Formats: sequence, structure tokens, C-alpha cells
Amino acid sequence: MIGAVLTPLFASVHRKLRDYAPVAFVGASVVFSLSMIPDVLTGNAVDWISGEVLGTIPLDWQIPWVSSLGVNVGVLVDPFNILMAIVVSSIGLLVTLFSVGYMRGEPSLTRFWFLIQLFIAGYVVIVIADNLLFMFIGWEIVGLCCAGLAAFWYKDPNKAHTGLKIFLVLHVADVLLLASLLIIFAYSHTLNIMELSQNNNWMGDLSRSGLLFVTALMFFGGAVGKAAQFPLQEWLPDALAASPSSFNALTECLAGPFLMARVLPIFHVASLMGYSGMTNFFLVMSFFGAFTAVISGLMAMVQVNIFKLLSYAISSVIGYMMAAFGLAGLMADMSWGYLAGTFLLTIDAFVTALLFLSAAYISYAVGSDSLHHMSSFKDRIAHRSMEVGALALAGIPLLSGFWCTNWIQTVAWDFAQEAGLRGQFTLMISGYLIFALLIIGAGITAFYGLRMMGLVFGKKDHKPEGKVVKRFPFLMRGSLTATLLITAFLDFLALLLIWPFNKFLAPLPFLGQLTFDSVFEVLVYIVPSISTVLTCVAVAFGGYPAYRLYIARTADAGRFTKKHRFLDASHKLLRNRLYINAFYNKVAYSTLFLSQKLRNSLEHGIDASNYFVAGFFRRLSETIYKYLELRGIDALNYFLASLFTSFSRRFRKIQTGVLSYNMLLAFIGATLLVVLLFLFGGYIP
Repeated sequence: MIGAVLTPLFASVHRKLRDYAPVAFVGASVVFSLSMIPDVLTGNAVDWISGEVLGTIPLDWQIPWVSSLGVNVGVLVDPFNILMAIVVSSIGLLVTLFSVGYMRGEPSLTRFWFLIQLFIAGYVVIVIADNLLFMFIGWEIVGLCCAGLAAFWYKDPNKAHTGLKIFLVLHVADVLLLASLLIIFAYSHTLNIMELSQNNNWMGDLSRSGLLFVTALMFFGGAVGKAAQFPLQEWLPDALAASPSSFNALTECLAGPFLMARVLPIFHVASLMGYSGMTNFFLVMSFFGAFTAVISGLMAMVQVNIFKLLSYAISSVIGYMMAAFGLAGLMADMSWGYLAGTFLLTIDAFVTALLFLSAAYISYAVGSDSLHHMSSFKDRIAHRSMEVGALALAGIPLLSGFWCTNWIQTVAWDFAQEAGLRGQFTLMISGYLIFALLIIGAGITAFYGLRMMGLVFGKKDHKPEGKVVKRFPFLMRGSLTATLLITAFLDFLALLLIWPFNKFLAPLPFLGQLTFDSVFEVLVYIVPSISTVLTCVAVAFGGYPAYRLYIARTADAGRFTKKHRFLDASHKLLRNRLYINAFYNKVAYSTLFLSQKLRNSLEHGIDASNYFVAGFFRRLSETIYKYLELRGIDALNYFLASLFTSFSRRFRKIQTGVLSYNMLLAFIGATLLVVLLFLFGGYIP
């Protein structure tokens, strides 16, 4: 945040200082985030300035110079927050390094670096805030920066329009989130996360008032907007297609699942205590996540713009996270779903960053965002980067996508069986439906992942658009290579990382004890499950057609689609984004049309009424002026003036100038005065 504020000053000194200073500031955030790892390992948080032990993990540490003003603002130091701070700042550093090369020579770079650094700062505020109000401030900062970056090239009317659209759609969700926070504060008198989790009385009061389900649903609605979940997912493809491509790896969507993971233990307690509506709330979350995983995946299958394809892909993957958190809330032991969702959140952050940086790298080279213009692109780093990201995304066995999605699907299956054992038939059927949707989503993901690889690196001749760049800036290649190495490490060793991940989060009080005591237990839990078999079948069903159509090119996708009317109609439906975006545009333009009609009718009616009232008072004033002013008061004034004028003229005639007459008149006046005094002035001694 300090770097963002100083950016205009650096720009006034030298443009290179402006362009390279953000690397130093974001790098400092990485160092500070990594410096908190010993706090988790030792179980104590240490003040890095004084060396004083602040307390045991988890710790709500108030910022002294802010708290002294009477404002309770601080950071929550626990393993999950520290982990997410490391993830956000690390990806921010990689994107910042990439952007130095990618945005070189672009106009308005001062504004770009200001928005990028402020975006990262807002994200860090979200993941370390100790209270929901402080978190909401970071939430709004991130949303504003996202809209500002989408409209970065505002001289293009379409991109300026996109920025406005994103601002409006995100704030529909933000209003729901803010309303839920206000209700929570009204009943709990605090928004501190630790205080909310330690005191459950407010949830009982909310439940008795009938507002608990509504409040939780509005809270989830706020997360749905940022997480680009159905039905508010349509802002993300437009945002990432309009924004500078280097920014896209810093997608804000992960803030949504993080928020739900942060408050999940609080809402889970309400569910365990049997408060009304909480089971339905977690069912809604699970179904929305699973449904989004399928719907967004289907729309990704037909996208031509690589950034729109990846936008729908990340929306689909976040659907898995939301489903995992919803299932965690429904189960007696939330640790299974919680760990599955947060592990996918952590791994996917780097996979998504790698895919978006690879797409930006290729787009930079060919001068186009279209997959058809990227055909037969040749670059070793780009190929390996896209390959690692796409195969992880596609859920290829033994890679991270396979383990993460398989884990969440296994949790769904376990929930269905758990509900069946408790005799909860409706919940059991719901669990199996969620499981089925997640399996279908795995097959769809395999299809669009391999399709993307085939279109970018397939055998078709490359058709460049615009200026073809042959030499990449060193920082672009270096940043992409570093992202590739980190992601490949996480991707290929995901199975071995599940147990250390579990151990790292173990200090969280709601986890209690280790879910997995070793890597062997992870294997025993995931591999023998029915989910493994069905996931492999789904990946094969989705991946094989994509391989035939787009990699081996043994069939023509266009002819095959037109040959089957159902596929042609489905393709058209998906290319039009299920008409969800068209519906939102219709709502927007209908609102505009309605406002114009209101202006033409209601506003004109109000104007006519105003003119009528004004005319009435004008005529009334004219009448008053004519009769009362002119014929009344003015006439009286003129009459009195003429009367006194006439009197004065007659009185002047008695002034002859003869001394004897004057003395006589003076004697008469004095005599008259004495008489008057005797008559009206009382006794004169």
C-alpha cells in the first residue's frame, strides 16, 4: 500500500524507478509473509521489531498505533492466514516481475502500477484481517482495482463499459455481504473473527429471530460475486479479456472461497447446535458450487478467447472449493471437507497463475487473444508451462488436479453415506447428486483442458495478428520460468504435500487433531474410493474426444458439430454463454429504457406540474400587483403625495414677506399654542 501511494512520486523522479519500485515493495511483502512461518512452527507469534513473544497461535494481534485511536484493527495470526498471505504475495511478486516486461512502453503506467500494488495490498488485507469490517475494506479495494484495471484502456468504449459492468455486478454481491455484516454486528456487537467464534449466543439470538439462514445466505451471496459463481460468474470473462493480460494471474476470485473458509467454523458450530436453516444453507452452498463447476466448465468448452476460457475454468474450479466447504458444514467432522477445499485453494492459486501467465506470454507473441491465432505456437517455456497447468487442471491421474478433485468427490460420497446411516434420506440423495455433478465436472474439465492445449500447440499453421514479437523481455521469461518451477513442484508432489499441509494447519482450534497421520493414510482414504474409478472414467470420456478433435486432428470439430443438430444447438447455446450475459444486458438496457420512459412520463409530468404551479403563482402575483399594488397601495401613496403637495402650495401663499404680517402670525401661533397647552397639556405653573 505504501508502494502504491509513492508510485506518483517515483514517476516524477524517473520512469524506471516507477517501473521497478513495485518489485521491491511486493518482494518485501513476500519476505514479511515468509517470516511468519516460524510463528506456526513454534506455536508462538513473535514481534519482529522487539523480539517479544506476543502470544500463542492463533493470535489476534491489534495494531498498536491504530488501536490507540480507539479503532480495533489488527491481524489474525494463524496458519491459514499466514499461508494465504504467502500465496497472495508470492503470486503478486511473480506477476509484478512479469508485468515489468509485458507492460513496457505502454502509456499510463503510473496508473497501472498504482492499481496493481493497491490490488495486492487489498488482497493481503482480506487474508490477514482480524475482523470482518477490516476484511470488507480490503474486499472493496480489490473490487475497485479490478474494475479500474478492466477499464485501464478506457479510451476504448467497450473496455470502459466493461469496467462499469464489473463495478455494478460486484457491488450487487457486496451489498448482500455488507447487509449480513450489519445484521451480525447488531446481534453480536462485534465483528472480530475470534470473538464471533468464541461466543455463540449471537447465533442463537439470530436463529430465534428467524434471520440466521437469511444472514448466512447473504454472506454467501457476497462471496458468490467475488468467486464468480453462478449466477454472477459473467463478470469474470469480460474482466480478464479487457484487462492488461499480465494482471490476470492475480485474479481476485480466490477471495470468495477464502472468505467462506474463514467463517466456515463459525457457521458449522451453528449447524452442530441444531439452529434452524443451517443445514439448508450448507446444502445451497454445496449445490451452487457443484452446479457452477459444471455450468462454467461447459461454457469453457467452446470459448475462442483464451482468457475467457481460463476465466470459466477458474470459476469451475472454485465451484469445487465451494462444494467442499458446503459439504464440510454438513458433516459432523468438518475437517475432511475443510482441508480438501483449502488444499485445492492453495494449489489452484499457483496453477491458475501459471495458466494466465502462459496465456499472456503467448498472446504477447502472436498479438491476439484468440486460440485460433495461436495454433502451432512454438516456445519451449510456454509449451511446458501450459502443459503443466492444463494437465493439472484436466485432472490427469497422479497430478494435483486429480488428487484435489478426487478428494472433494470422496468427501461428497462419504457425506451421502453418513446421511444415509443417520436416516436422513433427503440429505443422502443430495450428497449423491453433488457427487455426480462433481464427477461430470471432472470430465468436462479434461475436455476443455486438452482442447486448449490442442488449439495452441496443435498442427495447424499459426496465423499471427498484429505485430509478432520474437524476443521476449528477460523478466517475462524469468517470471514464467519461476512460476513453472513452483507449480510443477506443487503439481507433481501434491499427494506428498497433503499430509504436511494438514500438519501445518493443525494448530487451528476447530481441526482438533490431524486428519491424516501419514501419506499412507492419504492414499488409503482417496485411492480405494469409488471416486477414483469414476474420476478416471470421466477424465477418459472427456479427454479422449478432445484428443481426437484438437490434438490428433483425426476428426473435424466444426463438421462433427454441424452434422449433429443437438451438438450444433448446444454449441450455439454455450457460445452465447447460456444467454445469462444476454439476460443481464437485457436487464440493464431494460432498466435504462424504463428510466427513459419514466423521464418522458413521470419526469415530464413533474415538470408540467412545476410549470403549472409556477404559472399559477406568476398570474396570482400579477393580479396582486395590478390591483393591490398599483390600484391600492401605489394609488394611496400618490393621493397622499398630491394632497400634501396641494396643501403645501396653498400654505406657501400665506408667506407674504411683510414683517407686520409675520409678527401677527407669530402672535396668533403663540396664542394658539398656549390655548392648546391649557386644553391638552395639563396644569402650567
